[in-house]
Amino acid sequence: MTSWVGFQHVLEDLTAESAVEPVLRLAERAVADEYRHAEWCRDWAYAFGHPLGEVRPRTERRLTFPGASEADNRLLRIAFCCFTESVGCFVLKEARPRLANAALRRQNRQHLADELRHSRVGWGHLSTLSAAHKSRLEPWVPLLLQLLPKACVEGPEDEHDHLVPFGYFTPSLLARAHHEALEQVILPGLRHLGVEVAA
Repeated sequence: MTSWVGFQHVLEDLTAESAVEPVLRLAERAVADEYRHAEWCRDWAYAFGHPLGEVRPRTERRLTFPGASEADNRLLRIAFCCFTESVGCFVLKEARPRLANAALRRQNRQHLADELRHSRVGWGHLSTLSAAHKSRLEPWVPLLLQLLPKACVEGPEDEHDHLVPFGYFTPSLLARAHHEALEQVILPGLRHLGVEVAA
């Protein structure tokens, strides 16, 4: 549900930044997808014995970066969402070979297809940035990359490797996915778009 809230903020940011129509349509779809994904998590938890309950976001506060202007905060939220969704693709890819349940494997494929579209929201918008907008983004890239493992790897999960076949993401699985996303998509993607990445 937190991703659902976050994508609503990103959609608002894209609208304020006059993003191109195809990107806005992808973002609208991502909002609906994220709500559905939260329901999937609820339903699987129930199927595995957890009491059925309400799924709530951890926070509804808009992500902000201290010292950034309102316009820069919009750009940073879009870029950070692009990075987190890219990592999400690798998390699902990393988990897929271990999934034991046929229905869970089917849902993993659908989820990965959705996450790929979600990452295209950010990459699509970044590809339209002017040189001036790219230069506004560049000084913030090191901070975004520093925050990325905090958002995608560091959490309450433990090394319960025996639960991975049931859809559980261990810290080591998350760390591998983060590393692969960074090396294979995020850093090359930024360079391809002409966004300088500090060493």
